[in-house]
Amino acid sequence: MRRLAIFLLILFFDFSTKYWVAHHLPLIQPYLGYPFGGIGILDTTLFKISIVHTTNTGTAWGFLANYQGLLLFFRIFITLGIIAYLIFFKPQKRLMMPLTCIAAGALGNIIDFFLYGHVIDMFYLIFYKYSYPIFNVADSAIFLSVMYLLFTSKKIKLRRHVSSH
Repeated sequence: MRRLAIFLLILFFDFSTKYWVAHHLPLIQPYLGYPFGGIGILDTTLFKISIVHTTNTGTAWGFLANYQGLLLFFRIFITLGIIAYLIFFKPQKRLMMPLTCIAAGALGNIIDFFLYGHVIDMFYLIFYKYSYPIFNVADSAIFLSVMYLLFTSKKIKLRRHVSSH
């Protein structure tokens, strides 16, 4: 029941932030400078964070933007696979929540394609003059969950090798 609540919460926040941005902010205007036609959250020498309105027809950095149909099919296939895995195969307990968050984030981006024809992104972060790809709530749920899985994996765990010399 808790996983379903988290799943629905991610979808709710993803949908509501995208809806608000799509209906209240103009598309990003980088030539204007910070906050790029959006809402400034933080403007320091080290960090700049703003809420903007931009679209993406591909994956991160617009990769595969020319293959929207194939990308949509792949997203649906993977998302249904994760949901089926969660329901029918009962994975280890430590995998349940991150896989639930990944499925919710993926579904949020799939819904965008049906509602808008593209994904809506809004969180813009610049760290010491490096402009990161603009992202949304769904992307955050996916990224943080994948990072959790990577850093908690027994096979990939980073270990310190201490020399006995």
